[in-house]
Amino acid sequence: MQFQKLELGHIDRLRPYFTQNNCRICDCTIGGTFIWRDFFQTEFALEEDYLYLKAVYLTDDIAFTPPRGPECADKAVYERLVDYCGLTGCTPRLCAVSTPRLEKILALYPNAKTATDRAWSDYLYASEDLKGLAGRKYSGQRNHINKFLKAYDNWTFEEVGPANIGEMSAFFHKYAAQPDSDYPALDECNHKSLEVLDHLDQYGLVGGMLKVSGSVIGAALGETVGDTHFVHIEKADTDYLGAYQMLVNQYAKVFAQDVAFINREEDDGVEGLRKSKLSYHPVQLLDKYVVELA
Repeated sequence: MQFQKLELGHIDRLRPYFTQNNCRICDCTIGGTFIWRDFFQTEFALEEDYLYLKAVYLTDDIAFTPPRGPECADKAVYERLVDYCGLTGCTPRLCAVSTPRLEKILALYPNAKTATDRAWSDYLYASEDLKGLAGRKYSGQRNHINKFLKAYDNWTFEEVGPANIGEMSAFFHKYAAQPDSDYPALDECNHKSLEVLDHLDQYGLVGGMLKVSGSVIGAALGETVGDTHFVHIEKADTDYLGAYQMLVNQYAKVFAQDVAFINREEDDGVEGLRKSKLSYHPVQLLDKYVVELA
């Protein structure tokens, strides 16, 4: 196999491999793959209708995402990776393996070694929950939203488009201009948000902005695949009471009308982020595994 560096210009060529995502994890989306391509030093190869992605994963090891292509993949599809690793001297290691895919792999490689980390798990929510915030369990979110509505009666929520995309870009630029050396993944996300906005049609993402008195105080970008909407980027100015709760709710109402689930991705082990995402009561945590093929 001949791997080459994954570039933004490859999106259209590789898009057909991302049109389905039955496992609902963010790593199997256009946004989840291309936004993080530089951070993970991603390379790709195409072999007999299958897409292979090679990356330097979270463990700082070379790893490959499960091949993407025809659903009924036999062992030969994985053995191609095993042979490649034998020639190049790396371990035949898969990353970002969902639980359904793990079961299929273990049927082929029963002696494979597996590992996971809670920090990698995606948060999956029922879209109706985030749109309605109904019931006692969401009383905290509703209280924050009520405080927002009481404090800021001149708020709006807008879909991003050619007429206002510059406003969203200026909002994200403020975060990109303030690097955090202790959280390189956050810095990468902040910078890639600007790239996404510069190439929004190419990425195929949608976005929305929360405004107060005409100024952007929150914004989010995501995409829909199958029955799930994936929120890839989400920022709000916490100086405004209830800004995050209002953004999450309004974004869901606009962009998750026709889907069953919303994926708000992982927490990276950040305590505050974990507490926040748990407070919205996910219906499932989608675990991801690293698998070493025996």
